[in-house]
Order: sequence, then C-alpha cells, then structure tokens
Amino acid sequence: MKVKGFLLLSLITIASIALSVISFCLKDGAYRDYYSSPLKTPMEAVAFKAMADGVYPWTKVELESTPDEKPVESVKEVDTTKVEEVKKKEFTTVDDSYFDDALFIGDSRIVGLSQYCQAIDSRATFFAKKSLTIFDIRNKEWIEDENGTEMSIATALAGKHYKKIYLMVGINELGTGDEQRFRDVYAQVIEGLQYLQPDATIFINSIMHVSEEKNNSDQLYNNTNINIRNEAIKGLADNRKVFYLDINEAVDDENGNLKAETTGDGVHLKGACYEPWHQYLLEHGVE
Repeated sequence: MKVKGFLLLSLITIASIALSVISFCLKDGAYRDYYSSPLKTPMEAVAFKAMADGVYPWTKVELESTPDEKPVESVKEVDTTKVEEVKKKEFTTVDDSYFDDALFIGDSRIVGLSQYCQAIDSRATFFAKKSLTIFDIRNKEWIEDENGTEMSIATALAGKHYKKIYLMVGINELGTGDEQRFRDVYAQVIEGLQYLQPDATIFINSIMHVSEEKNNSDQLYNNTNINIRNEAIKGLADNRKVFYLDINEAVDDENGNLKAETTGDGVHLKGACYEPWHQYLLEHGVE
C-alpha cells in the first residue's frame, strides 16, 4: 500500500509539474487570456481555468471578424490617415431618440440597463450577457438569436447598421491578465467593431466602481484595480470616432465609491437606480 501511495503521489507531482510547464509555454499563446502572474494564479491553475472554458493547448487563437478581415497593421494605417482629417468632437445633450440606432454590448451591468431603463431598452439593441468579458466578445459565440442559437459578434452584426455602439466590460476580467493585456484585447475589439460597423461612433463606458464596503473587503474586485483598468482603456479614445464615458461620474459618492444606497451587493445597481446613468448618457451624445 505504501508503494502504491508513493506511486500515486509521484504521478500527481509529475502531472502538476507538466501542467505548469505547458501553461508557462503557452502563456503567450492559447492560454494568454488566462495568465496574469505566478504570484496571482499558479501555473497549473491557468490550465484548469482555460479547460473550463473549452480552451486547450492545441486551441487556435485568433480574433474573430469577417473572413476577409484586413491585418491589424493595415487597419491602423488607414485609421491613422482618417483621424487626421476629422476634427475632434465635443459632447452634447441629446434626447432618447438618439438611441434608436444604438447598440449596447456588455456584461451584467449592461443587462441591468436593458432591464431597468425602459427609455433606452425600448429603442436600442442590446447584446449583453452576465459574466461577459472582452475576451468573450473577441472570439466566442455568445450572442443568442431568437431560436437560442449562439453566434459570434461578427455573425450577429452581419447585415446590421448601427450609428452608435456602447461598450462596457471589465469587472469580470480583473482576475485575468494585467491592464496592458486587457487594453490590447480591448483595442482589438474596437478595431473589429470599426471594421464591421464603419459608420458607428463607439463609446467606451468605464468599468463601474464597487461600493466602499466591497472596495475595502475584496483584494481583487476593488476600485484601485478598476481605476487601473479604466486608465488603460481611456487612452483608446480619439474623440473623433471613439469616445470614453466615465460612468462613475454619475454613480459615485464623494469618495469615489459606488453609492451604498444604490446597490445591494456592492457591484450592481438596484433596479430603481439606473436613472443617473441614463441622464449621463443623454448629456454625453456626439453629433
């Protein structure tokens, strides 16, 4: 029995080492969206997190878009030329008809906006899902049609025409990668949306803060980490075709935390507390 126990322990140790080696070797490949640092996430845990999402060492990593998508370098060169020709725009106040040709993409916070802000939901289109991440938007089939079939963002946007796209994700990514990785993938998603919807103005919505209680008790989901990620994506705005909206201006208390009376879990707004967000969007339109 002692021999069998020793052999079993040896096999477990070898397997753990093998998983760690594989995870480290693929940290810039198939597992790049799951790697942060060995201090935050043990290397063997990276493999298990990836496999839970159906990502394996042999999984091909790519950015989904249309089949004939141009290389990222080409897109950037073309966009840079256009940016110089377009004057920077400023925010203006609009009415609810502004959302008639708008698309909202995001996680559970955007789900809440669709459920509790009738003024917007009755006009705009929502592609929203609980626990959604920027990585999901980039390369997964997560949008359900009327038959329950899931499809990618590229498929869902085919044949559609939107003039505004609002994007909010980030709270679920705090335990994955670092802010630079988050920013890079965010930039890829924006470029993909611009390619698929070239006439759309894109609004990057900041990651909404958590309450003071949540902030003080959670080492991961706190406003320090959220601010770091927000600062990373804020720089993606050019104020011509891509704009950054600091939603926290509408929902924070005087100390920079989500107002305690507006949230039940410290993360999501209560159903009756979406009006400040609604009003902020009305005050930050772009013509």
